[in-house]
Amino acid sequence: MSARWLQRLEALLTLFLVLAALGALALLLSTVLIAFTGAGAGLGVPLRVFDVPAVGAVAENVAIVGASADVTVRPEGPAPLVGLLYLFLWAPGLATTLLALFTVVRALRRARSGDRQLFSLATAALLRRLGWILIAGSLATALLGMVAEPILASMLLNSGHLFYAPSAEVLAGVVTGVAVLAVSEIVRRGLVLLEEVEATI
Repeated sequence: MSARWLQRLEALLTLFLVLAALGALALLLSTVLIAFTGAGAGLGVPLRVFDVPAVGAVAENVAIVGASADVTVRPEGPAPLVGLLYLFLWAPGLATTLLALFTVVRALRRARSGDRQLFSLATAALLRRLGWILIAGSLATALLGMVAEPILASMLLNSGHLFYAPSAEVLAGVVTGVAVLAVSEIVRRGLVLLEEVEATI
């Protein structure tokens, strides 16, 4: 990959990092508003609703096994506990995204110095760090979400569930993190082998 393409990719990912940081600030502001002033128009807490009535939505001789919907609910008046639980709902995933993007941008910045910097033990270490960020961040997102979402649903909805399965994005984050760890180990062992070969020449 040429240096020009690396620069473009780095610039694009840096833009995504800045936009994600701005999105985090916007979510933090909306969470503070929900907690201390009451949610204004357009602000609310996104929740999943299961067992939605869907009579007449299917053809004859077809039964609806289950129906779900995404809703955004708005508490009237200040709700500090709702704001705190909402923070637990979105903050771990967004923090994982920010840290992962920052790590990738650092690796690309090193790669612009040359192929030797791209295929180095430092890059392998950055990949290993990225893998653990994705795994730990996704697991934290899943665990906090499975605690916060049922409590929020019981507070803001007439019907709630004791268990909310983590989203597909969280599971994909864990799988991607494991794959990145495997790649970092392959790169590290290849570099160690290369150094041994060069030392014998």
